[in-house]
Amino acid sequence: MAKSLGQIHSANFQHIIDGTGLHNLDVSGVLTRQLSTMIRQGNMFKVVGVDMTLSTVGTLGGGQITGYLRYFAPTKGRCAAYRGAFAAMRNAMKNQGINVRDNRQYDFRVGFNGGGPILAQDSTLVNQATLDGDDPLDLVNVSSPELSVFDVHNRGVQPITDFSLTGGLFSSGFNTLGLQTSPTDFVLNDGVMYSGNSDFANTEWENIPFMLSWTPDTTDMAVQWNWRPDPALYLAVMTGQFQINVEEVNFDGQATELELNTNVMISGWSSIMKDPSKKRRKSRKSKPKKRRSKK
Repeated sequence: MAKSLGQIHSANFQHIIDGTGLHNLDVSGVLTRQLSTMIRQGNMFKVVGVDMTLSTVGTLGGGQITGYLRYFAPTKGRCAAYRGAFAAMRNAMKNQGINVRDNRQYDFRVGFNGGGPILAQDSTLVNQATLDGDDPLDLVNVSSPELSVFDVHNRGVQPITDFSLTGGLFSSGFNTLGLQTSPTDFVLNDGVMYSGNSDFANTEWENIPFMLSWTPDTTDMAVQWNWRPDPALYLAVMTGQFQINVEEVNFDGQATELELNTNVMISGWSSIMKDPSKKRRKSRKSKPKKRRSKK
């Protein structure tokens, strides 16, 4: 029998597609408006399904689009980077006499990515965090690493494996046979797969490919995209942010733009603001002494 997931929340998004580009999905913001309570961005959101469909803008034509759905998984290093950025923001506000808890509208919110050619077309994020009053903070910022939560964190993380090493990652040990001029290291195609340090915040996002079609005027064909994990599992998405990367668009008939409708289904969320490496201290209560029975 499949495990019960409980209540499912639905976050809906609409985007006008007139060409290739990037479009952001802010799940925590939509849920905050839906539930009339602050659903903070500093959570790991449990996604149990994503539906995407196309519709015609106007009455003529249709089209097809292909692309990827981007997101960040909540790894140890990424969550630590987010907590570090929030601590910096909290300290800066404290220096100006601002108490974070006084304003119920405030939540520490950073963008998905920014800077350079990967800046999203609809990049506006409500109440986006900034440390200088002008430049917004993002999880990743390719043109300004000082505004990137992950990059700033990684500057203080010492990699165990040196990325500059090539062909010298593995030791060949002793030449025990005495016959080999170059003893083998038992590995071919040597390369660095990761830093070796779990505290490193990987700046490369995860991708899920999709393809959609809507052609009512020609072949009357509709192709929608429905993504579902195993019924007993969920997809963990850091900060509840997705980014739609539209790589190719083809229009049919007289259509010049399409409406992309996205529905993200969430079964719950849990905070990433607590450091899992810090164990809770158990209270040491003195045990009552046993009284000796009088003879």
